Amino acid sequence: MTDPAMPMPPDQPANQPGVPPQPAPIPASAASPPPTGQPQDATFAGAPAPVVPPKRANTRALIVGGVALVIALCCGGAVIGALGDGDGNKPESIAATSAVSSSSAPTTAAPTTAAPTSAAPATTEPAPTTAPPTPKPKVINGRGDDVVRIKELSELSVVKFTCKCSSNTVLKSDGDGLLVNEIGSYSGKHWINLEDGSLTTQFEVEASGSWTLTIGTVEQLATKFPTGKAAGKGDDVLMLGGDAAAAKITHRRGDSNFVVYAYSLDTGEGGLLINEIGAYTGVRPLSAPALVQITADGNWTIAPA
Repeated sequence: MTDPAMPMPPDQPANQPGVPPQPAPIPASAASPPPTGQPQDATFAGAPAPVVPPKRANTRALIVGGVALVIALCCGGAVIGALGDGDGNKPESIAATSAVSSSSAPTTAAPTTAAPTSAAPATTEPAPTTAPPTPKPKVINGRGDDVVRIKELSELSVVKFTCKCSSNTVLKSDGDGLLVNEIGSYSGKHWINLEDGSLTTQFEVEASGSWTLTIGTVEQLATKFPTGKAAGKGDDVLMLGGDAAAAKITHRRGDSNFVVYAYSLDTGEGGLLINEIGAYTGVRPLSAPALVQITADGNWTIAPA
């Protein structure tokens, strides 16, 4: 039986697969002749040298291979000397493997692939059609009698007329008829083109002094009362807010006609509410929000009721 303490020959190579294990060389003590004067023992001389069991050689091969792998992957060639034999010789196969593994192993970086960017397909969309800006109110100044021609207005509009006059002051529309008929100075507003077939193309002015005629949209020239409560004097066009269904209306310090028209801005329904002479107080159906035309020579008020 082989002595476990007996060291293996340093030059004993690891068994390779498919190659039978070779018998270990005879130790120097067995190969040397006995000292002179002593008879050689034929039995001792002819006895076979002890053979290293194959199992021990395979075990060393596995250990060496495992260490070489660890060195190649983790530690490099710095610790390969620990595997050398007693004479300081390094196993060339392990050193070569370590050197190749640590220096020649190709380093392949993970391929960098840009995320596919799918550009939105170019679509030709028609440019948004925006309505042309509303022109500013048209202002016309004059003196005395005159005829003012304008381009046909295709929508509801408001005119404001002022005159520093001392005698009869008249403003007529070829679409809406008589708008102003006063004596002396005047300032007020009227709507035009409210009904179909009443488009205005010219105004006729009768005046003894200088006057100004301004023509614009309802949004530009109507007097706005967002809460539905309003007060004023003379002729005016109102935009009443709120949500009332009726209104209390008064007229004070007036001697001539007091006329009120009102139309709902939601439904378009409405018409004549009041046509009186002089003072007036009463409650009338008026659905707010509404567009209101007042003709008066005194002070008036409107309040939700």
